[in-house]
Amino acid sequence: MCNRDCCEARSPIAKRMAARRLLRLEEEERRKPKLVIPTPQSLFYPFDDVEAMARYIIDVSRIRPRYGLICGSLLGGMISLVEEPVVIPYEDIPNFPAGLEPDCSFVVGTVMGAPIIALANRFYVCDGFNLATCSLPVRVMQLCGVKTIMLTAEAAAVNMMYQLGDIMLIEDHVNVVGMMHQTALEGPCDPRFGSRKFSMVNAYDRDLLEKSLEIGKRMGIQQFLHKGVLACLGGPVFETLAEERMLRTMEVDAVGMSLVPEVIVAHHGGLKVLAFVIISMVANEKENEKDNKDRERDTSLEKSEEVSLEVPPLKLQACSDLIGRLLYHMHHEL
Repeated sequence: MCNRDCCEARSPIAKRMAARRLLRLEEEERRKPKLVIPTPQSLFYPFDDVEAMARYIIDVSRIRPRYGLICGSLLGGMISLVEEPVVIPYEDIPNFPAGLEPDCSFVVGTVMGAPIIALANRFYVCDGFNLATCSLPVRVMQLCGVKTIMLTAEAAAVNMMYQLGDIMLIEDHVNVVGMMHQTALEGPCDPRFGSRKFSMVNAYDRDLLEKSLEIGKRMGIQQFLHKGVLACLGGPVFETLAEERMLRTMEVDAVGMSLVPEVIVAHHGGLKVLAFVIISMVANEKENEKDNKDRERDTSLEKSEEVSLEVPPLKLQACSDLIGRLLYHMHHEL
């Protein structure tokens, strides 16, 4: 039988009060902070996906490259070294991200008989790409069969002795970005890429470094060929005078906003690494030695591009010649 409590629960007033309590609870739940767990960097491109990318490149080019080359925008002309090139646009590769620049592609072919895979348009964190994407081309090259990778980029001088267009072979780096726990290796580690923990000591191959210096001497470019330490900053802004002085006390010779994350992933995958930068901006302190007009330094992107265009063509050509001769040495003499 129906009782008093049953009738009261069914009354219009009781139903409205129950509905209000429910709305209040839902509102309180909505106001609670949500726990957001971002996707770890290492999970953006699983091994099977990267393997499919590499398999597509090999199937299209009919070449299994042994050497990899990633160039900075200023040194994009080095791609012309590749003979009988097979051009594979990013958008054709399964699940490969699109680049911001037009005609982004891998170029597969040979240089003096050495099978090589190259690209000129890398991904940058300051353009909105995560570090997993920035280092993805290295992973793809690794699974294509690359054993030695050569990386180039632009950099701003910290060393006061460096001139515009000088070439600095990298013997070590200071990973400022990595010190802020920014790494492409964050998250679970797939052992097929490399081990979980590893040392970055000797990440830059000493034999290739010394051979590059020897080749440079034979080329007659030793006066603007150096070896030094690169620091990786976040960008896209350039360092301040105080930051530059700090880096100089840390024995840093040049600073850039790319290349180092790629070196870490390459070393993680067991690749031999040769890396160099071309100096596209002299040190801030050196600029301050000029008169007031020259001392006011515009740090806009347009100014950066303007300065880059002032690099002597002879020095740009020296970069291409150095890579070409080193490839010949590695493929035919080792």
